[in-house]
Amino acid sequence: MKEKLLNGYDWMIKYYMYFICAAMVGWIYEVLVIMFENHNGFQNRGVLYGPYLPIYGFGMLILIITVKPICKMKLEKVSSHSVILAFVVKFILAFIAAFLITSLVELAVSYMVSPNSWEYVENGTNNPLWFYSADDGYNINFQGRIALKSSLRFGIGSIFLLYVLEPIIDKFSTKKKAFKIVGSLLLITILIDCIITFLF
Repeated sequence: MKEKLLNGYDWMIKYYMYFICAAMVGWIYEVLVIMFENHNGFQNRGVLYGPYLPIYGFGMLILIITVKPICKMKLEKVSSHSVILAFVVKFILAFIAAFLITSLVELAVSYMVSPNSWEYVENGTNNPLWFYSADDGYNINFQGRIALKSSLRFGIGSIFLLYVLEPIIDKFSTKKKAFKIVGSLLLITILIDCIITFLF
């Protein structure tokens, strides 16, 4: 029983590390976009105090469930001819899948937050969390909720998360004691952040 509980905790910490690391990468991405593309200076993105955006963490978990199997699938007919070609095919399929899934997730979240209108009205009451405008360079967009430019970035970012970040976390997880300590500290940190943000 004790061993099952420990294994369950190890599993939870590992997936939490996927979540929090992706949330931090997402925060860095959004801060850089605001600073260098929109030229609005530094802004702490999100509702929490810390440098993380939970939506990117949830996105990472969705990618692990939906896109990771594509990265791991065996293309026996292609692999028998060329290992490199098999990797390239899986890489392209993973990118397309990530592009579509992250776009759908962003669209779904926008409708959950505001199902009726997503139009940005300056100095008005309607102020969506994000808005993709042609004036800001997002010429191909749908109701300002999703845009081709951002979706392509999310596709590229997803590939980074799956092919770079996840293997780094997996490698770090082999150092069980250090991994548990870091994961536990990060979990406590975000819990405290949530308490401070929503109660005070």
